[in-house]
Amino acid sequence: MDQSSTFLGTGLLAELRASDGLSEREGREFISRKAGRPYDGEAMYMLSWPEHEDPKTWREYADLRIHVMSDSELVTLEMELRKRKKLPPRRPWERHMFYSAMGRLER
Repeated sequence: MDQSSTFLGTGLLAELRASDGLSEREGREFISRKAGRPYDGEAMYMLSWPEHEDPKTWREYADLRIHVMSDSELVTLEMELRKRKKLPPRRPWERHMFYSAMGRLER
């Protein structure tokens, strides 16, 4: 089973700056290279890696995968967060938690 973590694009850049010491340009290039598409600061990124890897920085992961989350993945993530925080289901008139990140990946 893989482990994963999610970040908004701008948050991922900040994380790369703090953990790996990457500049903004280096961070954008790293994300673009790993995701296979241009960096988007408003997109939600999912990082996943094999369970057995445990390095200290993101760049040290041999099999780190980064991808832009699709709308269906964002909806699933919202439902999981709501369950974990014991929040009621989203009402039809409420915006999604990750509304700004939606529509970034065409499926």
